[in-house]
Amino acid sequence: MPAPVFQGLARNWKAGLAVSVVSIPLALALAITSGATPTQGIITAVWAGLLAAVLGSSNFNVVGPTGALAGILVSYAIVHGYQLLPIVAILSGLIILAAWLLRLDKYIIFIPRSVVHGFTLGVAFIIGLGQLNNALGITHLTLRESQLENVLATLQALDRADWMVFLLFLGCMAFIHLWNKKIKRFPGAAAAAFLAIAVMGGLRAAGFDPTPATLGDRYPDVHAALFESPLAAVKWSLFTQRDLWLLSLATAVVAILETLLSGQIANNLTGTRFNRRREVFGLAAANLGSGLMGGIPATAALARTALNIKSGADHRSSAVVNSIVVALVAVFFIEYFKLLPMFVIAAILVTVAIGMIHRRHFVHLISNEKTAFVLSLVVAALVLLVDPIIGILIGTVAALLIFVNKLSYGQTEIVLWKDGRMIEALLKHDFLRREKIESDAVIYNISGTLTYINMPAHLEAVQKIRGNQYVVISLRHAFYADADGIEYLSEIIELLKNSNDKILLAGINAEIRPIVVRQEFYHTKSVEGKIYDRTSDALTDILAQRAARQTDSAAGN
Repeated sequence: MPAPVFQGLARNWKAGLAVSVVSIPLALALAITSGATPTQGIITAVWAGLLAAVLGSSNFNVVGPTGALAGILVSYAIVHGYQLLPIVAILSGLIILAAWLLRLDKYIIFIPRSVVHGFTLGVAFIIGLGQLNNALGITHLTLRESQLENVLATLQALDRADWMVFLLFLGCMAFIHLWNKKIKRFPGAAAAAFLAIAVMGGLRAAGFDPTPATLGDRYPDVHAALFESPLAAVKWSLFTQRDLWLLSLATAVVAILETLLSGQIANNLTGTRFNRRREVFGLAAANLGSGLMGGIPATAALARTALNIKSGADHRSSAVVNSIVVALVAVFFIEYFKLLPMFVIAAILVTVAIGMIHRRHFVHLISNEKTAFVLSLVVAALVLLVDPIIGILIGTVAALLIFVNKLSYGQTEIVLWKDGRMIEALLKHDFLRREKIESDAVIYNISGTLTYINMPAHLEAVQKIRGNQYVVISLRHAFYADADGIEYLSEIIELLKNSNDKILLAGINAEIRPIVVRQEFYHTKSVEGKIYDRTSDALTDILAQRAARQTDSAAGN
């Protein structure tokens, strides 16, 4: 083993140990809320975490089961069975690998933050409401595909609620909250889990049989395993299911988003950098490995990554230590975790759900971009009421339409000249408000793109430019043009020629020059000597022509 690796282990084993303490109860809890078995959660934390740490790039990301993926997976697991979740992990890994090979990951991160946070908010509600039965001590409920149906079923069974369990749930929530405020280096979720296991073990050793349901009661077949073959659930007809492919695609997209977002947050906290492409490759390997070993889909976990940083990690070896410790604990101490009460698992998951809600982001949107805030709420509602996949798809399309709508305004700056001097610079909406424009030269700047989306707005604006000796169309800041945009530019030039004396072109950006020089209007302008490298050159020529006319006029008099 290379010396740098040994050095990394020497510095980071404590951080890895600290993270493993919270990874174990979270792996169990998040697997349950994903519709998987606790054993599948352990397998995922071990293999996905290990492969991502070895093959990825970030020194801080901790990969494993997460709440973001749980909200997507649970409905499918309820309908089709937890046995298929490893297949979802394998397919998701293949999709992530394809995205890495084709460099598509750079496009996935274009999904707006407002959509991502709306999705996360909806998933947080799914996780929180999904623990209502455990918080109330209600058992033997038949789970349905719809989360709302499950909530209604729980509410209809309130006569079976154990209110002492509910009080214990609230007390556990308060304990975790206060612990996290007072003792920041050791997570309250882990403290609550180990304390609950110790109390339950002590009570049973003393001959008492506590009434709260435990992990062992709910999942009596929980066992120590680092491998469970996924092949038993494989049928070739399975791969013709559209739902399976859609779920795998959505899982891959969310996994890439969460992993890169977690890596970027880690960068901001530590002032370091990571290789995004290598991190995506590591994520692909993590999901493939997890699925092949019998685990479920995985992604970087923001809370565990933050704990890793706070614990002093500075090398990927901390995540390796985390996975190894989780494996050792699972093999030798899994029987103790069967004593973990379900109300404690509920408290841990509700705490996770609350932590997933980025309150600062929503406050920022309310203050600065109310449309994006409303979009986030719509996405959250769709995720909760309809389907997480539908929510993120509709949210992304809606965000794109909002963006396109803003582009369609064709905003620009219009500079007015009169008597050889600049008299005013106006934005397009201010220009259109003017009832009368008095100038003898106009500089019309087209910035950004020349496309079918925004050029109609420019065509509308130039109709107000009339009776000028010169109109200069500046393309210095236009970096992209498509065929439709060039056609509109030709129409704009013709329209301006009909109502003004001379139309000049200036500063054609190198990015769009190849398509512009092939147009008929360009060759006409070139022959007439009315194309300039810079707008300033056009203005210099205009002023020179104006001075020449004034000299000729004075000589004539």
